[in-house]
Amino acid sequence: MERPLRVLICDDSALVRQFLVHALEGVPGIEVCGRATDGEEAVRLTKLLRPDVVTMDVEMPVLDGISAVRRIMAETPTPILMVSSVTQEGSPQTIAALASGALDFVPKPYRREELGQIGPLVAERILQLGQRGARALSAHLAPAPALARAPIPQRGAQVPLVVIGASTGGPRALFTVVPQLPQGFPARLVVVQHMPAGFTRALAERLDDAGPLPAREAEDGELLQPGNLRVAAAGHHLLVDGHTLRFSDAAPEHGVRPALDVTLRSAAQGYRGPVIAVVLTGMGRDGALGALEVRAHGGRVIAESERTALIYGMPKAVVDVGAADSVRDLGDVAAEIVRQCEEVAHGA
Repeated sequence: MERPLRVLICDDSALVRQFLVHALEGVPGIEVCGRATDGEEAVRLTKLLRPDVVTMDVEMPVLDGISAVRRIMAETPTPILMVSSVTQEGSPQTIAALASGALDFVPKPYRREELGQIGPLVAERILQLGQRGARALSAHLAPAPALARAPIPQRGAQVPLVVIGASTGGPRALFTVVPQLPQGFPARLVVVQHMPAGFTRALAERLDDAGPLPAREAEDGELLQPGNLRVAAAGHHLLVDGHTLRFSDAAPEHGVRPALDVTLRSAAQGYRGPVIAVVLTGMGRDGALGALEVRAHGGRVIAESERTALIYGMPKAVVDVGAADSVRDLGDVAAEIVRQCEEVAHGA
């Protein structure tokens, strides 16, 4: 019988700590091994207790959650799940924590009476991080190869569209891939990340800070320029109409909006130029049918490997339906994007 996953809970609210302990105590395979009231105590207890997963709040006294994530990753690398407020003010800090090394997050309701709604989701994410997190954490901490140059645009070359999709564990993956893309990269780029409303703008701003490509949250009706990256806004499907981005409030697909399948279908049918789909970590099958559509229209598909994917659901679905042109470890995805762009731009 496998031992349960040992979890350290860090939150400055006694109510939240009590709630999380109560929510996790009855879950098979999970054991709460400690509680911390601030980031400094979380760093100390992580060294002492060696938990399998740490849940971390953002705003705390003594040492905040972002600083605690950085310290833990530097001193005792451990899978960390952020459990933070869904308020607009809290989302940039949550994204900063993910950029600093946390693997995933669960939005914490602003109202205390709604706390009960997140218990099952917190337990589910802890089990995922405990089972796959150490492997994904190793991939995250491994130095990624630098890209020497962007593809050199040639006269008459077509400008590719790169659509990157992810769900659970996606922000961590994006903070690995996007900063590796080189200055002057000539493709148009779109990111479809399953996230609650209020977080996609913060994600786009952080990606803008992290890499050489101008990034921001997509706007309805905007013309996407080469060398720019846009993040699909939570709550809307993102469509590609020629070189223009459009919102759709059609019903969710796979239970999400934006859905990667919707964007990939529209890109395959509506983009004026070659399309490259990139499917990273995430639960479910979103992206598989869209990847097939991209392939049917002459595009290329890259899937993250099982070795590095935090959740090998979405990329596995792409591989299983036979849509993947290449399967790459996370640290090699950016180089593969550059290589594929250079080939399709010149008809290779």
